[in-house]
Formats: sequence, structure tokens, C-alpha cells
Amino acid sequence: MLVNLILEYRYKWTKNGKLFKSFPAGSGSLEIFTPQDDDEGQYQCYAVNELGIATSNSVFVKKVELNDFQDTEIIAMTINEGDSFYLTCTAPEGWPKPIVSWILQDYIGNIKNINDSRITIDPEGTLWFSNVTQEDLSNDFYYRCMTTLPIRSEFKLGTKILLNVVPTKSSNSQNKREPVIQYVTNQNEVAYRGKTAELFCIFSGTPLPEVTWSKDGEAIKTSDRVTYRNYGKSLRINNIDFNDEGVHTCEASNGVGRIASYSINLKIMSEPFFTVEPEIVNAEAGQDVKIHCEAHGEPKPDIKWTYNGNSILEAPYNPRREITKNSILIRDANIYDIANYGCNATNTIGYIYKDVYINVSAAKDETSRPPIEIFREVLTEK
Repeated sequence: MLVNLILEYRYKWTKNGKLFKSFPAGSGSLEIFTPQDDDEGQYQCYAVNELGIATSNSVFVKKVELNDFQDTEIIAMTINEGDSFYLTCTAPEGWPKPIVSWILQDYIGNIKNINDSRITIDPEGTLWFSNVTQEDLSNDFYYRCMTTLPIRSEFKLGTKILLNVVPTKSSNSQNKREPVIQYVTNQNEVAYRGKTAELFCIFSGTPLPEVTWSKDGEAIKTSDRVTYRNYGKSLRINNIDFNDEGVHTCEASNGVGRIASYSINLKIMSEPFFTVEPEIVNAEAGQDVKIHCEAHGEPKPDIKWTYNGNSILEAPYNPRREITKNSILIRDANIYDIANYGCNATNTIGYIYKDVYINVSAAKDETSRPPIEIFREVLTEK
């Protein structure tokens, strides 16, 4: 017969490794009203009863904010028609990291997005013109850098920029320019499993260069997961996996001069993830019980076990317990082996944790006694 008990949990929260708040039996939810700067920190919840401790993943709390641009004066700039050009944006800090974009704002204050195959924003917020035309002349609008937060509708606007375009006096044939690299992703780039990566190849040139992509020498086929963006000047890969690792090459051509090319060696890293999760064990006295845990990641994760919320190294000595990297085996189990065990897989990217319990039925000579008495003896023995 399995011993089934309903034991009330008590909860406690730690902040930055120190006790922050305790709750009696019942709800253990932690609420912070009107957050302040000193509420930032690392929080973790512990659920405790007479049989052991269960631990949650830690949560980092940080205040949401978006700062103002330091300089919003009007700047006038002059560029020759046909030349390549770029505008930089010194974005203010914020949390989460602000999204940087560029807009056109007329003298009344109306805003519209920039949508032109010649103009591209890189991940750092620089606005690149592959070639400048008279359409870019600031007749009745400014170029302005804008920052927004991904989690709420708030934005800040930067310096107003007026662009003067000087017409070219050369013939069309003399105005043609072969493709030249303006902005590209690092040659050795790291992406993370399950996340999104975007590789950039922005080229100048007149006419506007056409960009194609290949991976390990084979043309890349687009899908719902792999798409071209920015008129082919960037390659976005969603839900990154290990098979996305390899050499990604972009080629730019416009019929003028040589074809320009650039290669990006994409390496995939991963925080640990379970390939075999530990499972709760319900066993009868005298049986051998085993919990198993396996995890993968890049770099290869290190697996460590916990016992009632603490390192397995601090557990009471048990000659019937065998601990290996991926499993815990208890031979001839009895009620003294009831405990909460956790598997923690860690690498330099992150960690994953899961705890389970081993529940063992009372021996026949113990079934006549109240179960809570048995467990109190277990706790005293330990």
C-alpha cells in the first residue's frame, strides 16, 4: 500500500540569495505593486513541507524604462546623387533593449515609415542608402531616429535631419557603380537554439544590387521558418536548430563589375534542454527505484543532483544509494528513502532544472501506525 498524505506547503521567497518573504500554508504568489528601482533583483521560490523542499527557477525582475534622446536639434547634411550614404543613431538606453527604427516626419509632425528597396536599417540602428536619388531630398520632411519598447506603446524621437541631394551632371553610364559592402554580419556569428537570427549583407551600388543567399554551397530555399527580409539584404531564421549551423554566403550583383560576395560562419549554441526528464517514482517497500536524467546543449551541460533543495553531496549517507551523472539508484527502498530529488543541467549559456519525488509505501509492520508518525521518525532519523 502506498502512503498517501496531504501535507500543507509553506512558501518562502529569496531575493539575491537572501530570505525576502515567507508565506504560511496556502498561496505563495509574490506581488510587487508600483515597482521601484530597489525592487530589481533575482527572485526564487521554495515550497516546503515535512517531506522536503521544491525549488522554482529563478526570476530576474527589472524595471521597464525608456530614456530620452540627449540631442534633438535640427541637422542639415549634403550628399551627391548616386553616392552611398548612411545616418547613425545614438539611441538612449532602456529596458528591455529598445527597438531602433527610422521614420519620416513632415513639418506638421505627421509620421510615416521608410519603405524603399535602396534604404536599410542594420541591427545597430544605422540607416544605409545603397545609392542616393532625388527622392531622398528633404523637401517637406525630416529623417528621425525612433526608439520603442517591445512590451508597451511608448516611443522617443531623436535629431531632425534634413538631407540635401546635389544632382549629378554625369551621364547614366558614368553614374553606374559596382556592388561594394556597406554593412555585413560578423564573419563568425553565434546564434542560439530556439531563438531567431538575422544575417545581414547590405551592399551599395548603382543600379541597386540584387542579393542571393546560399548555405554550404547550396542555394537556400525559403520557408515559413527561413525568410528573406529587407528586399533580400537580410536572411532571417526562426526557431534556430543545430542543422542551421554552417557557412552562409551572400552574393550581390547589378551588372556592373564583379559579383561581390561575403561569407558568415554561423555556429549554434544552446542552453541545456532535457532529452530524458526525471519522473516521479511511486514504489513499494523492498523495490529498487531509479530516477534518470539526460540533457543536451552546446557547450555540453554538466548535470548535478539535489536532495530536498540542497546539493546531493549534503544528503545523509545511504549505502543503498548509487549516484551517477545521469541517474540515482536506491536498492531495497523503504520509507526512509522518501525525498525530493532535483536534476540541474548547467552550461555557460544557462540551466534547466526539474525536481521529482520518490514515494515509497510503508512496510507491512508499519501499516497499522499513522503515516505522519512514520514520517516524523524519518525526519528525526535524518
